[in-house]
Parts: sequence; C-alpha cells; structure tokens
Amino acid sequence: MTDDASAPRLMLVTPELAETEAFLPALEAALAAGDVAAVAIRLAPADDRARIARAKPLIAAAQGAGAAALIAGEGVEDIVGKSGADGVHVVGEAAAAEAVERFQPEKIVGAAVSRSRDDAMTAGERGVDYVLFGMAENGAAWSAEQTLERVAWWVPIFETPCVGFAGSLDDVAALATTGVEFVGLGDAVWRHESGPAAAVAAAHAAISLARAPTP
Repeated sequence: MTDDASAPRLMLVTPELAETEAFLPALEAALAAGDVAAVAIRLAPADDRARIARAKPLIAAAQGAGAAALIAGEGVEDIVGKSGADGVHVVGEAAAAEAVERFQPEKIVGAAVSRSRDDAMTAGERGVDYVLFGMAENGAAWSAEQTLERVAWWVPIFETPCVGFAGSLDDVAALATTGVEFVGLGDAVWRHESGPAAAVAAAHAAISLARAPTP
C-alpha cells in the first residue's frame, strides 16, 4: 500500500450475485488484504426481500472494513434504505439524475457512464459523487486503451471524482499515473489464480510502483 495521499484508492465491483453466502469469504479476503474505499454490490433480479437478505452480509463486511457499501442492479433503488447500504451505483445519465434527486445528500450516488463524453459530462453536472469509466452494464470491461483515454481526458478538467475500471491487474499502473481518484476492479480480483487477497495486494503494489517518485 502506498503512503501517497494523492494515490488512487480501490473500488471493488462484485459479479452479479444471485446468492451471496458462497461469495462472502472472497469479499472478506479481498477487504482484509489492503485499503478498499468502496464496494459496489451487484444484485441479480429478485424480489426486494430476497435482495435485502443477499445484500446485508456483504454490506456488513464492507462497512466493517471501512469501505462504503453501494448496491447496484435494476430496481435496487427501492431497497437502498432498508438494506443499510451507504449508497447506490447506477448505470447511465438518466438513472444518475433520478438517483441524485432521490438519495442525495444522505446517500452516495455513483454512475457508470457510456463511452459518450456528453453523457459523462451530463452525469457530472447532475451532481453524482463519482463517474466510472471502463465497465459495461453487464460488468464487462472496456479495452484498456478506451478506459485510459477517457480517464486521462476527465481528470484534469472536471471536479467530479473518477473511477477508472481496470479489466486486468496489468492495467492498474497506467490508470494510477493519470491522477484518477479510484481504480475499480472486478473479475481481475474474483478470478485471480492466487485468490482475491493476492489480487488486492498486487493492485496496491502496482499503484505504489506507479506513484513512486523518479530518482
């Protein structure tokens, strides 16, 4: 982990979860491996009661580790309060506008934005707490080049914090050099061959190396 106060922090994005009992140990291991600023918990479709039951153990794990717990998924806005989440992660400018109106300032509202610069700027103008570049609605990552280009454009111009989503741990260092506030990670953590704790540790190492002062 880097001591550079301006270095990006990590945001973890879960797979879309139809059940959470089996996933909880992976999340706990990732959270224990290093500083994580936030966890976006993606919930598969279900009735509200089932979704709340799924979300609560993961929310408790994230908050217990000092991370903000955000929920994501179609219709999750109706369970933000009952689940105990710190906020909501939505997709697109229209959803961002509705969520900002409904939840701020009590809750965090973040938005994954499209490849359109106009949509990203509109989401920022709506007052979201962060914009996320690099992740499609289904959780798949953009190409590293596309994400890096958007982040490098956004960071020097706009005040709204930015998450650059890395599809691979190999992409973390390049994102860290842009001045981005957060690096997002999904399957790069959950499918890492040595486990989620090793992945988080490797991400922190990449950030520290990228941010180390040159001799």
